[in-house]
Amino acid sequence: MKKILVPFDFTLPSENALDFATQLAERQGSSEIVLFHVIEHPSESRLKIMGATNFDPLENIFMTKLIQQSKLKLKKVINNVMSKVTVNFKILIGNPYVSLAGEVANQDVNLVIMGTPGLDDLENLFLSSNAEKVVRSAQCPVITIKNKIHIEKIKSIVFASNFENVNPRFIERVSFVQNLMQAQLRIVKINTPANFTNTPYDIKQMSEFVESNIISNYTIDIHNFNNEEDGIVDFANFIEADMIMLGTHQRKGMSHFFNRSVAEDVANNSKCPVITVQLDE
Repeated sequence: MKKILVPFDFTLPSENALDFATQLAERQGSSEIVLFHVIEHPSESRLKIMGATNFDPLENIFMTKLIQQSKLKLKKVINNVMSKVTVNFKILIGNPYVSLAGEVANQDVNLVIMGTPGLDDLENLFLSSNAEKVVRSAQCPVITIKNKIHIEKIKSIVFASNFENVNPRFIERVSFVQNLMQAQLRIVKINTPANFTNTPYDIKQMSEFVESNIISNYTIDIHNFNNEEDGIVDFANFIEADMIMLGTHQRKGMSHFFNRSVAEDVANNSKCPVITVQLDE
């Protein structure tokens, strides 16, 4: 995780993301944090609504001043970071999601940490929408967090799967995150009416999974629920988990991971941080 990208818009959720990124970088060592700030040009919104094609020169003057103000504010934010971690910033003009997706795809980003609004924060629904889009499309791992998190308090990580032919690369990442957080892995199978399996089979399958992947410091659970996404969140809430980790996919034939729509719902509804790892590569 050499480069950690933090989408930053000066809101409390983005400040929480920066704080957690700093803690993670300190524990990881030799990581760079990049605050990624996007300014949407007024003419882009006008183009969408009115079909306007001409840019007002006054808008360009306004944008220049806005960029200068943003640079000063970002420098102040960086100066207030109480850490020796390297923190830089980048400003782009454009659509926030499109700009972020392009940055993640083209700039060797190893991890995205995004602050998202709380479940009752109606004023920042656009943050939640952008976070869902990033979870859906990012090729690198994405961590979404809603509140201020102290990394030393992360003691349990929920890992849910159906445990059939789990990609070894994902297991490596699970172990890396578990060791980095110094946490217990709470391995869980979500049993749903549509994909129900009996308990003895599940226990045997999960035990073999643990043994074959040499996993330590773990527990095994089976949680019955109507659907996978709500079941994962319900289990995490029930055991008061500190983090959820999911492997996601887009393609058919990868049933051992969750479809990205499931990961989006979990990230949107979970109280604790959620790390999603995309494995379509």
